[in-house]
Amino acid sequence: MLAAVYKSSKQADMYLFMQKEASWDVLDPAVAEKFGKPVHVMDLDLSDDRKLARTDTATVRQHIETIGFHLQMPPMTENWAHWDNLKAGIRAGRNTPISS
Repeated sequence: MLAAVYKSSKQADMYLFMQKEASWDVLDPAVAEKFGKPVHVMDLDLSDDRKLARTDTATVRQHIETIGFHLQMPPMTENWAHWDNLKAGIRAGRNTPISS
């Protein structure tokens, strides 16, 4: 499957995967509003041997085939409130060091 990949103009690290020639009508209006104006990044072959950074191609293909698109959300940010604990190897809410 050949997919077009777009980045969001409103949210950093948010990407949308759609079939290359798909119509924008497949997007839910709420998704389209949050995503903003799509900026084409690349076209990508979603073959089984393709490695993706945050998910697998089978999941992306399944979402495209069932709902018409795959939305890749930004990665979760670290909880900076516990930064000193993280540096010390202590889990939030525990006094147990993180084992390597």
